[in-house]
Amino acid sequence: MGESIQRVLITGCTGFLGRQVTNEFLSRGYFVRGTTRSLEETHEGIKKDFNAGDRFEVCSADLLSDDGWQDAMDGIDAVIHTASPFSAQEPKDEQVLIRPAREGTVRVLTHAYSAGIRKFVITSSTAAISGATPTKKNQTYTHENWTDIEQNVSAYTKSKTLAEKAAWKFIEENPDAKLTTVNPNVIFGPLHSGSSGTSLRIIESIISSSYPGFPKISFAPVDVRDVAWMHAEALENEDLVGERLMMSSTPITMTQIARILKSKGWKVTTRTLPNTLVKFMALFIKEARLITSGLGTTSYYDCSNTIEKTGWKSKSHEEMILSAAESLRDQ
Repeated sequence: MGESIQRVLITGCTGFLGRQVTNEFLSRGYFVRGTTRSLEETHEGIKKDFNAGDRFEVCSADLLSDDGWQDAMDGIDAVIHTASPFSAQEPKDEQVLIRPAREGTVRVLTHAYSAGIRKFVITSSTAAISGATPTKKNQTYTHENWTDIEQNVSAYTKSKTLAEKAAWKFIEENPDAKLTTVNPNVIFGPLHSGSSGTSLRIIESIISSSYPGFPKISFAPVDVRDVAWMHAEALENEDLVGERLMMSSTPITMTQIARILKSKGWKVTTRTLPNTLVKFMALFIKEARLITSGLGTTSYYDCSNTIEKTGWKSKSHEEMILSAAESLRDQ
């Protein structure tokens, strides 16, 4: 912990990633104040999940409202912004995801800056780099790439891209502020506490046998514990200021994920569905509509910049997949 930064605000502290980020900072000795949309009567239960005593506080704040943010910033040295809406289905109105992501990011930065805070780490995504779903075969992306939102991309992809661009614009307009973004691919790994929400939907759908087989799509997943670690490193390492820390692993398909689970005793199907069947299913299943553009394509991510500057080494596919499945079972 740096001497000048001892008290951090973590937005979205009850999310799948937010809980692990909160735990990472608490384990490093920081005082953490976390924000949640939940009502005040839930705060004591949230605090018990971390058992950090007076070093952890919870307050209510919404990304679409100014209420509560100024108080949340009081006495804080740096902000870790993990809160952002996510949906497994494409919303009828894309602004349902875009507004809280983009406006919420600017709102958090503005209130923090007004309170004298100058150090920020923001959770972005590879969705802001390559799009959420592969559309080009064997394309390799680096941290310097940006998603073209003029193309046919999902509301989630637009929300993450616009939010990150808004953050960098804010820094450009306020050059005494410092920003680092963490841009992970799909996040697997164990739950710290709470519910999985939509973050582990891929693993959950496989172990619950929700589908008769799996589409020909791939992910380059990372472990939630690695992503949480990266947020703390981004804050503590001055050499990472101004960086987009992209995080991914080698691509893996849903069928390959299922095979890993089956090899460890999980009763799951390992069938791959023909593309034509998936496209037909998309007519009736909302979740299937988000992936049709990525059928049969694979995106690759060159994370050498992140690895060289942080020393990060990704956990194995097996570890992040099995730990996710086991924590869902325990839940």
